[in-house]
Amino acid sequence: MRKKRIFMGVALLASLVTLASCDITGMEEETKTKTERITTTPRVIDTTSTTPKKEMKYEVMNPEISFWEDSIHSRWVKIAVPIKNTGTMDLYLDDCQIDLETEDHELLDTIDYISGYPDYIQPGEVGYYYKEAIVDFKEENVLALVHENIEKASNSVIRYNTSDVTIEEDEIFGIEIKGRVENNTSKDESIVVITANLYDSNDKLLCNCQTYLSNGLKANEKIGFSLSPFAYSSLSPSDIARYEIYAYPMQYNIDLSF
Repeated sequence: MRKKRIFMGVALLASLVTLASCDITGMEEETKTKTERITTTPRVIDTTSTTPKKEMKYEVMNPEISFWEDSIHSRWVKIAVPIKNTGTMDLYLDDCQIDLETEDHELLDTIDYISGYPDYIQPGEVGYYYKEAIVDFKEENVLALVHENIEKASNSVIRYNTSDVTIEEDEIFGIEIKGRVENNTSKDESIVVITANLYDSNDKLLCNCQTYLSNGLKANEKIGFSLSPFAYSSLSPSDIARYEIYAYPMQYNIDLSF
């Protein structure tokens, strides 16, 4: 009887071992199947950027040079260099230098501290390096070697609204441009630039005029302005076929990204 119990106990133990072995084998097969399913399923990550890359690109167009003599017989030169923003980012026209040369590339004079008007230009826009200066040479056929200084804009391009613009005759400067400027932002500005590019019927730049508001411009304020050519006294209102007026705060193009 005792042997029978021992035999039955051994048989029961063997059955339990067999069942445990089957369960372990089944778990291994299931784990293997899960592992295979995870490792064989591809994971696709799309790294293609939908944001176009910003490109700094511009064209230095043909300089325009002309001369005239004032009432005290000083000889003046007017230099206008169109700069077209052909890229996809805003640009800043920092002060540049222009060398005036003979046709044989002999240096006649150097004009420096030439500003851009407007100083910030957006893609597709044309700004001008422009200056009027007294020179002491007599040559008429003069070339301009432009040493442009153009940077990517570190500030947003801000333009204030202008309205009520009129162009009147002026005894001293030939013309006077009057109008109003409105600060259409929520920020007060202490230094505001107003600049005008004036064109003839052939769409050639006649001159640039610029001024600064003496008392700045508060947020949402509208105030009058007046500006005239610096020395180009032979203009009259009838010479002007169209004009562009820009009003904007003075900004320093400092890159703070480092």
